[in-house]
Amino acid sequence: MEQEFIITSTNNIEGGNVSKYFGVINNNVVVGTNLFSDIGASFLDIFGGTSSSYQNKLKNIYETSIQNLKVKARNLGANAILGLSIDFDQISGGNKSMFMISVSGTAVLVNYSSNKNENNNLKLKESISNDILTNELTKKQIINKAQKDLLLTQEEWHFIQQNPILSISEKLLTNFLRVYGNTIPKDSDNGKILINNITNYFRILEKETSTNILYEKLIENPTQIFDFIKINNLFSPEKVLWLIEKGEIGVAIICLNINKENYSTNDLSQMIKIIEYLENLEDKGSIKSSKSLLGKDKEKYICPNGHSNDVEKEFCETYGCLLNIKGLSVGQIEQIKEFKIKVETLSSLLKQN
Repeated sequence: MEQEFIITSTNNIEGGNVSKYFGVINNNVVVGTNLFSDIGASFLDIFGGTSSSYQNKLKNIYETSIQNLKVKARNLGANAILGLSIDFDQISGGNKSMFMISVSGTAVLVNYSSNKNENNNLKLKESISNDILTNELTKKQIINKAQKDLLLTQEEWHFIQQNPILSISEKLLTNFLRVYGNTIPKDSDNGKILINNITNYFRILEKETSTNILYEKLIENPTQIFDFIKINNLFSPEKVLWLIEKGEIGVAIICLNINKENYSTNDLSQMIKIIEYLENLEDKGSIKSSKSLLGKDKEKYICPNGHSNDVEKEFCETYGCLLNIKGLSVGQIEQIKEFKIKVETLSSLLKQN
């Protein structure tokens, strides 16, 4: 079972030893309020009540900040955050105000005692809070809706962004593709909600999980899925090599423009292999000899689409084909060149470290 990601205000975790420190990370979220909610809140404060408006705003930006901090930590390879610090503030001016929350902590990698985990699994809880019960019931309700291909409400999306449910991730992506395939109207309320939330949901998931799910759908839906991968910096050298081996050269080259949060020496070796594969692609076109009007042999470049060109032409100029003998376009050649520069730079930086 996957170890829970722990966020704590203390500097240590019981039963765990810090094996690596990734440094301090922080996140700031600013949410605007309007004049009327400010006035309403002040009246409630004066008469001794509580402001549900303020409470809800604070709760939302608090949860968003914590989740964003967690995503940053996971991107670094951490499995816990120590020394969590939270600071709320309100900025006012010109009859307008904003809530701001600043969250910071130290991202770390913690190794846990196996005995501790076994003991915790065997321990019987003496009581369960209503919040835990409510969350579990909400989770089951969302799973049930997803299995029936029903679209989620904004409140349900907010829940799974705070509590990702791996088992329904592929279903959510399938529904997104149905929206873009016009199976579900884009302008429906829940259709709009789906489009507005799903990218952030895949950003919150574990990188490996998001990568596996999205690249599997990439071949069939390159236009829609590529944006997910690029926005979330999910470049995967292993997956690009997989695309090349499947013969999906065009899709693989598009992926060269994607970034990755962190690059390892293993990533570098895989990226070098990508370049080697792309530089040694088999010819899809050919050079053929033909007789000229004077009876002399004349070489012609026959592009992958069968168009005949003068042999000195690198790219086919017939009907805007613009493919070279490998079946690559001018733009694809430029993408490969930029990728090579990126790999050379990365290699130099890793050698310095």
